[in-house]
Amino acid sequence: MVRGKFMMFQRIGFVLCATLILTGCQNINKEELQALQYQAKQTESLQKENAKLKQERASLLQSVTQLNQQLEQEILDKQVLIEQNEQTGTIKVTMQQDILFPSGSYRIDQVGAADLLKRIAESLDGNNILSIVGHTDNLPVSEKWRGQFSDNWDLSARRAGEVARYLIWGAGFPPENIEVVGHANIEPVASNDTPEGRALNRRIELFIKK
Repeated sequence: MVRGKFMMFQRIGFVLCATLILTGCQNINKEELQALQYQAKQTESLQKENAKLKQERASLLQSVTQLNQQLEQEILDKQVLIEQNEQTGTIKVTMQQDILFPSGSYRIDQVGAADLLKRIAESLDGNNILSIVGHTDNLPVSEKWRGQFSDNWDLSARRAGEVARYLIWGAGFPPENIEVVGHANIEPVASNDTPEGRALNRRIELFIKK
């Protein structure tokens, strides 16, 4: 869309310039001059915007390459999935709950998960904006945890928050560039009728953008 606007303003500029040349610039008035100046500014603004978008896409593409290299084994083991939106360039890293948290816990595994999150952080830069989204299956919070979590909304947000805390305090990622969201069980990616499906639904999604 930006490219189309740029080409349109470019064509307008060519037509106006050609008209001025043919008329010998003798009949241009103040309003026409202001219109030309405005169009020139619009063209320059679109050029800058286009250059910025290209730079952001290139940076995100580099991050995807690095993430695929850093998390190669986890991807092969189907514990991590990396996707990129073709239109926006936003990267989504999906991590299964079991790779991040010990069974029945909301605390980060300080061995495997800490290493995983550190490798993710090393593939990014401080200018990235991260949205960390927690998801659960549809089973109620176990009786063991009801004193700490009222429901799956609470649990999913807490787990996402634990990932954020590690990225901030453990990997040095800027806290102002992170947001945390809990989605409970409202966005399943598999059926909750089987243990395998519920395991896929218990996950953390990390959205990475500029």
